[in-house]
Amino acid sequence: MRQLLKPFSSCSRSLYALAPIFIFAGLSSSLYATITNVELRTSVHSPQLLGTTVVLNASATDSDPGPLTYKWEVQNPGSTSFSTMRDFDLLTEFTWVPNYVEGTYQLRLTARDYLAGTSAQVVVNYVVNPLVTGTQPVAVATANPLVALFSAPNCPAGSTMTIYYKLQGSSAQNTTDARACHTGTQNFYVAGMMPSKTYVMTYAVTTSGTTTKGPLISFTTGPLTTSLTFPTLSVPIPPSSGTDSTNPVVLGGYPDPGGFPLATDLEGNIIYYYPDAVQLTRPVPGGTMLALPSGKGTGTGVWGPNVTRQQIVREYDLAGNTLHETNCDRVYEQLEALGMTDPLGRFNHDAIRLSNGQTVVLGDEQRIFPAGTQGSTAPLDIIGSLIIFLDDNFQVLTYWSAFDHYCTTSTGICLDINRPGDEDCVTNSQGLTPGGCPPVLLSSPANDWTHNNSIEFLTADNDLLASLRNQNWIVKIDWNNGTGTGGLLWRLGTDGDFTVPGTSSPDWFSGQHDAGFVDNGETILMLFNNNVDAHAHSGANSHGQVWTLNTTNLTATPTLDQDVGSYSPSLGSAELLNNGDYVFVSGNIQLGHNSIEVQNTEMTTSGVTNYQFQSIGVSPAYRGWRLTSLYSATLDGSSGPE
Repeated sequence: MRQLLKPFSSCSRSLYALAPIFIFAGLSSSLYATITNVELRTSVHSPQLLGTTVVLNASATDSDPGPLTYKWEVQNPGSTSFSTMRDFDLLTEFTWVPNYVEGTYQLRLTARDYLAGTSAQVVVNYVVNPLVTGTQPVAVATANPLVALFSAPNCPAGSTMTIYYKLQGSSAQNTTDARACHTGTQNFYVAGMMPSKTYVMTYAVTTSGTTTKGPLISFTTGPLTTSLTFPTLSVPIPPSSGTDSTNPVVLGGYPDPGGFPLATDLEGNIIYYYPDAVQLTRPVPGGTMLALPSGKGTGTGVWGPNVTRQQIVREYDLAGNTLHETNCDRVYEQLEALGMTDPLGRFNHDAIRLSNGQTVVLGDEQRIFPAGTQGSTAPLDIIGSLIIFLDDNFQVLTYWSAFDHYCTTSTGICLDINRPGDEDCVTNSQGLTPGGCPPVLLSSPANDWTHNNSIEFLTADNDLLASLRNQNWIVKIDWNNGTGTGGLLWRLGTDGDFTVPGTSSPDWFSGQHDAGFVDNGETILMLFNNNVDAHAHSGANSHGQVWTLNTTNLTATPTLDQDVGSYSPSLGSAELLNNGDYVFVSGNIQLGHNSIEVQNTEMTTSGVTNYQFQSIGVSPAYRGWRLTSLYSATLDGSSGPE
């Protein structure tokens, strides 16, 4: 196990930032300071107005070989604690946009040499002035041409504020989320608008049940970014009286290659996008998103600085600003401190926000098992699943590892290490693996044993639900908020623990995605059945499935098993809407010639299609959603109605 990072010195310097500003610090946790000349430079002078883009630059001198890494933190006006914006990595630049409230922010930069056990930090004050100085609200442009920063005057303590906005000449009203009034001006990102259109906006304050609206202002959005290639969008089955109009936002997570998160209305008009190629995992209530981008870590992990694919977990706001970010190398340091010895290869597939503010992200680890495992004639590299719990500063709290709960026979409710997955991950001449595989850390080929692709926190008993694609199982894990055994309570699927009444050979799922219960219960389970095995045998399409489970008697009754009209060998999602319809997303319909179709299909409980949206481009969609607005989402990994 590596030596843990020693505590930072409690000393720091604080002064107003200039552009450029040079701040020198030699604060080290070792007896002899080896990190000196720590500098934090800002691209524009303090003070600035709310919403100003401030590029922060870092540098330091290190007498040890390094590498030097940097951590960026901010303390908002009125707060007594710092919040991590980006944890330690090799990047020396961070883009910060103060958008919460006016006042004096504190920016803290920490430089460290992890291998030497040394560090130094500096704190800078940065003054931010309000956009609003009287009673008239204002709306200004952001880096995203479809998003405005709306600033309103202060409102009474105990009240809430919401922003109302609509297309000029339209009667259809949109709203942001409602937020508690705080000291100072109230600031919101307004999103969900079409390009190059004028919108009318106002704010509404609710106090003791009485709502008062402010004056109207207008805002004109900008054009779509010309440097991006947008997919071809269409609505083969347009909205009708049966379509759920309470969920009018169609959001898709289009990862690499060439894709980016994108949202439309039900008619297929673009109303939002995030311009970076990230794997969008979940929208978060209040208008932020969790995603898995590519990027560098600390350079001290198992891959060094050169492998970047899915090395980052990030939360960003609607304007595209990074709120919190960490990386595999940094997380692996903390996992090692908790006793994990197998290397972490990447983050993958899912990151969810829990009701308590924690973030859960999936990862994978690898271990060499002896010859004979899974019938191998030589020692075998096996890829297992990790479930990592992060606090609200993206610091590791605890984890669950499939390798801690495997068995060597199929007796009992467990994960049989000799029940192989159906995917071998082989590196090419550049050391890279296919998109569905993590980097191979130990020995190629490696067997992707479990391939966990979704996670749900079950609030009824604080356990976990995981979809293990390569085992064709959905499993319940005895978590109990970290005090459970971590073992499996049941396995749903082929050769699992459930029976289907009236049949000895049920049509189970294979290669499934996005399994989850509805209404925070543990009875109605929905999933996207990629149907990989049936397609290989008979050319069958993918299905949307809903099951009614009796977890006492361990019976599973299919209540919906509908052909979605296409085959998606990977990716996909399932969701319950407010009107009782289901949405199934076929995320990877391969048309050939580097062309991929994505279908977002709403259907009734009897399988009648009420709406369908599709995109055709170069990127698949890992997951898709139908939302009330870009501010609405569910917590704990649930895909039930908002």
